[in-house]
Amino acid sequence: MSKSKKISRIQSDNIIQINKKKCIGCTGCAIACAEKTGISVLKAIDEGRRTVIPKQGTFSNTGCIYCGQCTLICPTTAINVRNDINIVKEALTSGKYLVSIAAPSLKATLGEEFNLPIGTNVEGKIAASARKLGIQKVFETDFGADMTILEEGTELIKRISTKEKLPMFTSCCPAWVRYAELFHPKILNYLSTAKSPQQMMGAAIKTYFADTFKILPKNIFTISIKPCTAKKYEAEKPNMGRDDYKDIDVVLTIREYAELLKEKGININAIPSEKADSFMGDYTGGAIIFGASGGVMESTLRTVTYYLKGDLSKVYDIKFIPVDAYTSVKEAQVIINNEPMKVAVISGLYEMDKFLSSDKWREYVFIEVMACPGGCVNGGGTPRIEKKSQVNENKCIACGTCIENCPVGAIAYNINGRAETNKNKCVGCTLCSKLCRTKTINIEYYDKATGKVLDTSYIDLRRNVLRQIDKNLPTRISAENPELQDMYKNYMGDPDGKKAESLLHTSYEDKSSELKAPLKRQSKRHK
Repeated sequence: MSKSKKISRIQSDNIIQINKKKCIGCTGCAIACAEKTGISVLKAIDEGRRTVIPKQGTFSNTGCIYCGQCTLICPTTAINVRNDINIVKEALTSGKYLVSIAAPSLKATLGEEFNLPIGTNVEGKIAASARKLGIQKVFETDFGADMTILEEGTELIKRISTKEKLPMFTSCCPAWVRYAELFHPKILNYLSTAKSPQQMMGAAIKTYFADTFKILPKNIFTISIKPCTAKKYEAEKPNMGRDDYKDIDVVLTIREYAELLKEKGININAIPSEKADSFMGDYTGGAIIFGASGGVMESTLRTVTYYLKGDLSKVYDIKFIPVDAYTSVKEAQVIINNEPMKVAVISGLYEMDKFLSSDKWREYVFIEVMACPGGCVNGGGTPRIEKKSQVNENKCIACGTCIENCPVGAIAYNINGRAETNKNKCVGCTLCSKLCRTKTINIEYYDKATGKVLDTSYIDLRRNVLRQIDKNLPTRISAENPELQDMYKNYMGDPDGKKAESLLHTSYEDKSSELKAPLKRQSKRHK
């Protein structure tokens, strides 16, 4: 009798993976997906124990945008992003020329993985830790953010002057771009063609840097450290490279990078701060604020105003106000080329279908979209936040719903006959708060470094770090980055020019045909 094959407990769809063995059936990932993206990729199933799977068999067929918000909420890491640490470890011994780039948001988040309080600035630790790993050249994606602003800002000025393809949507968030390609391909012509900072950095490293230092592009291995899980997807797209090589060879999330550092015995608290390498390591305040919602908008308007010789004082700390009937859309009126124009910032995609299905979006000249609520500082690859449920006994109606459905038995009736959470058992899946019909249960967020409940949003704490760095920098306008000016003068030519167009811009495609039709529920027949 032949041996039976073992059934894999990990359902893999490349970028996002589910380990059913670790799943406790709380469905927090599915709820987060529905609430934060408006797509609802996952569904609950019962295979002897409750777990989740993609609705149409695979994540890609169901329209997953790889934002990774599901991986942030999962209390057991049963649903997680593909781990690419081994690829980096192999590269470290490959003999190739290793170049790393790190996103602005690492400055405000990496410290949490090393027991530092939320909101700690670790700006100088990123380059230092990368060098400790053995990486030869350490740059910042912030340089690429400044590059993106030059390209995107120039493109916006051209579109406004010709009154074509307006409004222009930002294109630096790969989860948002994938969403548009899958669900709203009609607006693809309105997206900026500028690549994201990650991909611009990769292209520049394997052309400008390679040509300048006489290194074959195929001998360069680029490591991108990001808060974003969708960056893995973006780096693997067929049009993100040339001559049979990729511009970005591997992407590590912040959690993966911290895991690698710890494995190698590198503690960022024990090493002195260092700056990134020069040549492509300088950055402005305009690049720093890319890491939070509204930052790309403000940075672009700074450079556009600078180019058009407008009043720069009007484009610092722009005040956006909520748009009626929306909670994720905010707007502001700005002056561009001496004319008042409306711009909008969208944080999270849960209202995007409603927004794009109406004519509301046509009111604006420029729209920033970030798939993750709060922007990159809350990306799917950022450090997880500890959470616990808190029951307001005075509002509890003792229905027992939370007690019956808690997957870890952390809620029980107290001596007053009301629900009460055992904080030692609670894993922070948040299911109870979603089920409570009287909104009796709130979720408290904790700073793991201090053990204290946060009285300020962790997103705000992280965002404030980037804003403070921006304010402290002598140069806050991307167009004034001296190393970037050298690159355009000596190699790239004019922003949005012929060479920049070939290296720093991209195109989009209608991918709606990739979505599988909803599966019909089959009725059970009794024999």
